[in-house]
Amino acid sequence: MDTLIFILLGCLASLAYHFWRVRVPRGATLPPGPSRLPFIGMIIPHECAWIKYTEWARQYGDIVYLESFGRPLVVLNSFRAATELFDKRATIYSDRPRLVMVDELVGWTWDMAHMPYSERWKMHRRVFHQSFQPRAIPEYFPILRHSAASLVHNLAINPEEYVGHIRQFAGGVVLRVTYGYNAKSRHDDYLQLVKEAMEPLMQSVHAGSFYVDFIPALKYIPSWFPGAEFKRKAKGWALSALRLRESPFQSVKDSIANGRCMPCFVSKQLEKAQNEDNLVLEEVVKNCAGIAYVAGSDTGVSLLESWFLAMITFPEAQARAQKELDAVVGSDRLPDFSDRASLPYLDAMLLETLRWNPPAPLGMPHNTRQDDIYEGYFIPKGTTVIANHWAILQNEEIYPEPQRFLPERFLPQEGRKSLLDPIIGGVFGFGRRICPGRYLALSSAWLAKAHVLACFEVRCAIDEHGKEMLPRIKNISGLVIHPHPFKIHLVPRSKELLSLVQVMNEEAYSTPLFLLYVLGS
Repeated sequence: MDTLIFILLGCLASLAYHFWRVRVPRGATLPPGPSRLPFIGMIIPHECAWIKYTEWARQYGDIVYLESFGRPLVVLNSFRAATELFDKRATIYSDRPRLVMVDELVGWTWDMAHMPYSERWKMHRRVFHQSFQPRAIPEYFPILRHSAASLVHNLAINPEEYVGHIRQFAGGVVLRVTYGYNAKSRHDDYLQLVKEAMEPLMQSVHAGSFYVDFIPALKYIPSWFPGAEFKRKAKGWALSALRLRESPFQSVKDSIANGRCMPCFVSKQLEKAQNEDNLVLEEVVKNCAGIAYVAGSDTGVSLLESWFLAMITFPEAQARAQKELDAVVGSDRLPDFSDRASLPYLDAMLLETLRWNPPAPLGMPHNTRQDDIYEGYFIPKGTTVIANHWAILQNEEIYPEPQRFLPERFLPQEGRKSLLDPIIGGVFGFGRRICPGRYLALSSAWLAKAHVLACFEVRCAIDEHGKEMLPRIKNISGLVIHPHPFKIHLVPRSKELLSLVQVMNEEAYSTPLFLLYVLGS
């Protein structure tokens, strides 16, 4: 960035500070936080920000105040603070901040997760909830069974590409449920499209990612201007976001017109919109489908990647889960949802995966709609407020030895005290903005883990010298995190089960997709 840009930034920073600087009422105190420079405030951490926020929590407490270019940011580092503000004071804390880069330049204004708290958001939430609430999930069990069997089949054929198979599983479930589309390969165009569109989104949502979010006037800089790389990036990213929303939705509409459409979320909701002659509802359906497509495709991958990492790092947990599976299910069939109540350790393993390496260590940013006071601290109107899920779920006072993977910590029948459930503890968000797709995500992840453990031992990969290639327990930064790449070695536990999986896989692909909604349920 050349001198001209620095001068421009300095001028805009001064203006921003003048217009947006926080004015604290007499007698009130802002929450504690690191020291700030005049005018600029501070540079908000971007890479692995949750780690720095957790360090500051140890120094300043549960609630940490930051400020950049006059814009206030509050980080909540405890479950108590997050539930008090996001749940009990939801009318104040359910809004979203203005995200200039993501929404105004890249065009994600249709994403319900980014929408302001409004009637428009409520309509989207209502339509989404109808098809993804707990009582709706069993309707999708046949699809989940087929997808889990396909995952195991693909792992048996080509275990080196396990991340691609996970991506096909997670994205494939969402594509089937939402659009009635069958992703038969990890190289499927729609799977590549969501990956392409998600990568810039993951970079852009966190506070501090782009200066334009703190100085909105920068969005008017022409893209050819020196230092305006963010404008050039946004232009390309916007095309991917548009294709992601429009392409699969239009495919369903074309299939309906040709009489070849499979039952799915979009087809059912479009039928309802047509019966009501409601063009507004059709737009809402398109948006909700895109949201499911985006959210489910990446968080599910992160969750299963972290689980594979835990399996090779903590083999004793894997052995205990397989012992439970063998006792309850045996070796002549695959585990199913009807077995879930009899597999408490496997359920605990899912919870521990969410706690040990949460897919989204920082929640989506909230925004205050009015001034507020919390524990004597003043939180101004327009403050961006973020829950630090990482700090909550790694709190050693709640979870002793938090860096260890210990599913048994969630088994109260073993004499341990009942711990904070990660699902309640914020891994899917808090309050009215909690992730509405969590029930499908949890069901699909549970079945995938059960199938993999029934069929394989998951071990460390071996190098050319016969030594185990122990992975680094480190994450790639983003809104949704992923472990640094690592290799695995899969050892089949039962040839009979793998043969059964192959037969199931062949039968499923020869079965019309719509029958998967009724067969096996």
